[in-house]
Order: sequence, then structure tokens, then C-alpha cells
Amino acid sequence: MIKKIFTGIIFFIVIFSLGFQTQTFFPTVEDVGLVQKTFLETGVFYEYANINSWAKITNSFVNFSNLMKYGEIAIKDMEIDKEKTKISHVEEKNFRQIEIVCRENNRQVNIVIQSLKSGLKEETYLLIDEYLLKGYSDVLKEKGLINNIFKELKLKSITTICFVGTFEGKLNKEKSSSIVKLVLNKLGAQKIEGMEDENVMSISAYSTKLKEYIKVGSEKINLNVAIRYSSFDDKTYLWLATPIIAIEY
Repeated sequence: MIKKIFTGIIFFIVIFSLGFQTQTFFPTVEDVGLVQKTFLETGVFYEYANINSWAKITNSFVNFSNLMKYGEIAIKDMEIDKEKTKISHVEEKNFRQIEIVCRENNRQVNIVIQSLKSGLKEETYLLIDEYLLKGYSDVLKEKGLINNIFKELKLKSITTICFVGTFEGKLNKEKSSSIVKLVLNKLGAQKIEGMEDENVMSISAYSTKLKEYIKVGSEKINLNVAIRYSSFDDKTYLWLATPIIAIEY
């Protein structure tokens, strides 16, 4: 269930504004394969996947011409037909942004280059937010394309990968809990924190089977699983991500 707003962009801005600290995070091929395998072993119907990757480009306030140069590199490395892109600009006193959107048959790519100024602090960021749609699930290929962008620019990126699927109807609490338990057991993961109400269950965890992790406070996290029922289409949605879910759920 993809919202019209680009939640990956919102996630990115929130991280920046809160000064969230983490080391470079780019899931290995083995990590992604293991998470994807575990996701499918729940019996879920695959709907789509999301790859959200970002990095700081420079500690300076960059003009539009130079921002677009980064966009051109991203378009090329993502193998996007430039004729199919929609490019928009935003400029305020201390904020500049170029957003490039491409919607193809089985994927949607959002490229955002943001430059911000706050007092003496100036920073410029690149964000790639991609959805793999209509049964297309070659996350490793798309991850490789995104990785090439940051490699060419010599940037250290932070990447989240999320698989999204559905079960028909509304699952009861026991069934939802058993799915979460299955995921944690398959990945040898320990629950770090979580929340639960009548409609949603979300667990952040740490798995020693996954090589990469982020730190939130003193805790290591590299896995996030969530379940929520949608009365709109009478389906129960499952999100499984490493290290965290970076899209709306």
C-alpha cells in the first residue's frame, strides 16, 4: 500500500533534523537474501519492495547547477530514461531541492538532492528512494544500481531495504504474533523494542545472522518487522526490513 507522499523523503528529513547518528549501513547480498527468504517463508503474498539509500555529499550549501550534476549521475546509474522523468525544484532562503521522479512499468524511482543551511552549518544530501512494483522482486539488482551511484560519487551511504506483503482478511492477534515470532526465530533475532495496539504490531530487533547494524542509543538494531490490518482492502500487511522500516506503515 504505497502512499502518494514520498515517505522515504520524510524519513530522510526527520533523520537530518534530529541529528540521528549511525555508521554507514549498506546490507550485504547475504543479509538481503536471508531477509527476503525469511519474508517469503511466512507464507505472505509479495506486494512490493522498497530501497531507501542516502548519504551526505558535502558540508556546503550547493547551487542548483551543481545539485543537478548529482541528479544526472543518479539518472545514468539507475538506467533511467531521462525522457520519462519529472524534475521539480524548490528554493527557499536556506533550502534548495531537486526532485527527480521516474515511474516505469515495474518500478518507481525518486531521486532527491537537498542542500540545507542552518546558521553556520551547511550540508547537502542525496537520497534514492525506489519501489519495486507489480511482482518485480530483484532487489539485489536494483541495490547494485544504487550502490554504483554512491560508489561513483565516493560517498558512504545508509540504506534500508523493506519487503511488503499481504495476507487475506484480518489476522487475529495470535496469528500475527506467531508470524513475528517465526521471523525472529528464523533470523535468530532478539527483540530490542516494540509497540502494539489494536491495529498494528511493530518490533525492532537485532540478529547476529545479519552482518550490518545501526545503533540507537546503546542498542544495536538491524531488523524491523510490522503487521497491520487495512480495512480499505481487507488485507493484513506485513513489513520486514533491515535495519528499519523507512516507509509509512
